[in-house]
Amino acid sequence: MGERLLSCLVAAVLCGCTSLASPTADPAPASLEETPATSPTPSVATMVPSPSEASAVPSASASPSVDAEGLEILELEVTGCPGGVALDWSPTSRPEFHHYTALRSLEPDVAPAYPPIAPAVDWGRSYGTDRFVTSAVDASLIPSEASFYYRVMAYDVGNRPVAASVERQSRPTDVVDLGALTVEAGESGRSRIAWTPFAGLDACFSAYRVLIGPEGSAPSSTLTVVSSQDQAEVQTAGLHAGETYTVRVDAVRTTTLGGFVVARTDTATYTAP
Repeated sequence: MGERLLSCLVAAVLCGCTSLASPTADPAPASLEETPATSPTPSVATMVPSPSEASAVPSASASPSVDAEGLEILELEVTGCPGGVALDWSPTSRPEFHHYTALRSLEPDVAPAYPPIAPAVDWGRSYGTDRFVTSAVDASLIPSEASFYYRVMAYDVGNRPVAASVERQSRPTDVVDLGALTVEAGESGRSRIAWTPFAGLDACFSAYRVLIGPEGSAPSSTLTVVSSQDQAEVQTAGLHAGETYTVRVDAVRTTTLGGFVVARTDTATYTAP
C-alpha cells in the first residue's frame, strides 16, 4: 500500500515537470524597430497613360500668326496702277471681326489705331463688313513721284484692331492713252468697235467697258463689257440704225468697294448703218 502511494506521487511529479517544460507558446511581442512593409513598385504598364487618357491630352494646332501687339497678321498685296492703287489682302479669322479699313500714309509706320493717327488717313473707300470681301482701290490720288504706304486693319465693333497687315508701298501713275478707236459697219448690219489692248499688269485690269452717248455728249452709258484683256474688238447690234453716237472704250480695275480707269481710247463719233 505504501509503495503504491509512493509510485503515484512520483508519477504526478514527473507529469507536472513535463507540463511546465512544454507550455503552449504565446506569440512573441512585435519589435519596436519593425521594418515597414515595402509598397510594390508599379510596373511600366501602369506608368503609361491608357489610350483614353492619351487622347485627352490636347494636341498643338496651327494658329494664325500674330505680331508683337497680339494682332493677327494679314497678307497684303498693293499694286500701283495707272489711275490708282489696288489692294488685295487675306481674310481675318478673328471672331471679333466687324469691318475692314485700309489706311494710307507718307510715313512707313502706320499705327493700327482708329481714328487714324496723323499722317495716316482713311480715304473713305475701303470700309467693308464682309470678312471675305478683301479687295479695295485708292483712286483719290493725283499721280506724282511721291510713294505712299498702305496698311489694312480688321476692327471689332468698337474700332479696336484685331488684325493688321504689314505696310506696303506703292503709288499710282497716269492713265494710259489707248489712242484712236475704230468704229465702223460690221457684218450682218452690226457695228464693229476695235481698240488697242491694255498692255499693263494683269493685276491692274478687270474689264473693258464700251461706252456710248448721244451725239454731242460724253459717252456715259455702258454698251457692253469685255472681261478678257487680250480681246480688243466687239461687234454689236445694240445701236439704232441712222442714229449718231459718241463711243469710247475704258479699261478699268474694279472691286466690290470701287474702281478706277487705267486706260482709255479717244472718243469717236459714229452713225449706225
